[in-house]
Amino acid sequence: MEILKKIYSLYSTRGHKCDGCNLGEDCYSDGYRCIRSGLFFHKECATSNQDVCNAYHPQHMLKIKVVSNFEDVHGECKICRGNLPKMYYYCSICDFAIDLICARKEVVKNIDVPNTHKHRLSLVPKMIMFSCHICQLVDDRFPYACDICGFNFHKDCAESTPELSYSCHPKHHLKRLTRVPSYTNGKCCLCKSKLHILFYHCSICNFSVDVECAKNPPPLTLDHPKAHEHQLTLLPQRIFVCNACGMDDDPNPYICLQCNFMVHRNCIDIPHIIKISRHVHRISYNDCLEAGDWKCEVCLKEINWTCGAYSCSKCPDFAIHVRCATRFGIWDGIELESILEDTTNSKAYEVIEEGVIKHFIHKNHTLKLKEGSDANGKSRRCTACTYPIFSTLFYDCTVCDYFIIHQKCADLPKKKIDSFYKMSMTLVSNSNELNLCDACQNYFEGFMYISDNGIINLDVRCGSISEPFVHEGHPHHSLYINYSKKDKLCNACGDKACMVFSCEECDFVLDVKCSILPKMVKHKNDKDHFLTLCYGEKTREQYWCEVCEEDLNPEKWFYSCDHCGVTLHIKCTFGDFIWINPGGEAESIYMVIPNNYTSRPVCNGCDSRCQYPFILKYKKYILCSLPCFKSVVGR
Repeated sequence: MEILKKIYSLYSTRGHKCDGCNLGEDCYSDGYRCIRSGLFFHKECATSNQDVCNAYHPQHMLKIKVVSNFEDVHGECKICRGNLPKMYYYCSICDFAIDLICARKEVVKNIDVPNTHKHRLSLVPKMIMFSCHICQLVDDRFPYACDICGFNFHKDCAESTPELSYSCHPKHHLKRLTRVPSYTNGKCCLCKSKLHILFYHCSICNFSVDVECAKNPPPLTLDHPKAHEHQLTLLPQRIFVCNACGMDDDPNPYICLQCNFMVHRNCIDIPHIIKISRHVHRISYNDCLEAGDWKCEVCLKEINWTCGAYSCSKCPDFAIHVRCATRFGIWDGIELESILEDTTNSKAYEVIEEGVIKHFIHKNHTLKLKEGSDANGKSRRCTACTYPIFSTLFYDCTVCDYFIIHQKCADLPKKKIDSFYKMSMTLVSNSNELNLCDACQNYFEGFMYISDNGIINLDVRCGSISEPFVHEGHPHHSLYINYSKKDKLCNACGDKACMVFSCEECDFVLDVKCSILPKMVKHKNDKDHFLTLCYGEKTREQYWCEVCEEDLNPEKWFYSCDHCGVTLHIKCTFGDFIWINPGGEAESIYMVIPNNYTSRPVCNGCDSRCQYPFILKYKKYILCSLPCFKSVVGR
């Protein structure tokens, strides 16, 4: 599916379910991850055929459908009865839909099962009621029928045997059952899938396997030098702690008898060297850590130092659980064991002498370090982030008035892996063009990080964010980027967003646009003092905004003056065009201007009077907000 390849980036992960087939949570898998919504599809699912012909519905072609992240999927697969995932095949004429797994399976139209029935059985490709001759259960779809006797069968029932000698449970024979005993958990002991109409069971050991595992048992022995130097043997139904990951959640280990080594099937192929978003260096897998009290830097829970974990050779106190390190959104999916580490200098400037540098974007002139007071009271803005120079240190060009940059903006690296999309990014100049940041969804000028494949743009504020993210609005706990398939409410503004910062120790949520709000601003309503960002407060007092003269919810974030008591809504402080330089050339197609007209102009996007402090003139339009601008650009 070429459309997926254009908006999805190649990705590999463990612990993340494919939205196309609902599989993959317990294994490493390559695929495509949507750079905007976070939807993940296996390679095989992402490249599925647009149209298929299926023997269960031969009268019409089935078309593929991909449901957006913002829509719910309703309905079931007509073959396996499972809930339909985000990608499935459907008939545009009939009420018929199947998931990708069922669409890929070979359909056997005729079966010969002499142990069950003496005549050939043929598939009836219809949704019809029938009673299975073996299990006696009534069903409503796709029987295998005998044209001579008139008997109907489930396919699994027809191909089954009353007893099974099973390699993974050699002690006792397994008996065919069609009803789940009340003393079991109702799941296959090997794959953990829910048991359906027919399965095999040992009542002595309480051991159950579904039909799929009965037909395709896991190998009894494995040779995998990366996991262990000796041959490993499967030992089902044994409670154990995995030596590779330290977890005890799957009672089917592979073991090495001579070493007393036990490992999950899914931990056989653990990557040995990886790069994660929560740490600046590469981390390596170790069979065990040094004796001591270790805490995982992701989940903050204890690490069993006698089992495998990831650690950093440059940071002796840093360690992470195997499953925490390789989960979706933390690992970039690339095994680095055979890839040399890039040691290229990513510093954006060259030091000429103390306090004097030459920046690669303004390489013809030198820049001199100055105090914020040296701006001579002028309203000068940083060339990189477009925010005014106040009391912070900055570099000023010794030759021209064009280039001025905050010290922290000058320190931004030329190349980096961003925290949001885990992609390689390059710092570029973008002083006089509007771009949309793919993290905070604000339009901006100034420097930007652009991905190597040209798909993702980040402004320097979002591009400089790293995890764990520490914010003054939630000082006691670190925040981490969270890709949610359902909108979450931001504690700062109350808006909904899918990509947010969340706290793993409480329910605090912060959307990206609020995470980069300036801590200190100047505003015309209080020319003598700075306004500071207030992170909400519990009070019974009634607050009101000095700009719009409407009520202000003090539990949400707002700007206030500690001297005068002035309070302003965040949007009334800046409007929606905070990261675009006010003013501009008369011939420019866009210009941000103060909304200081005697009579407020009417917005061409929403047909209302512009109430925010800055408005955007774009071509022939006057626009008051970001939604209005997007609606006009989309025309």
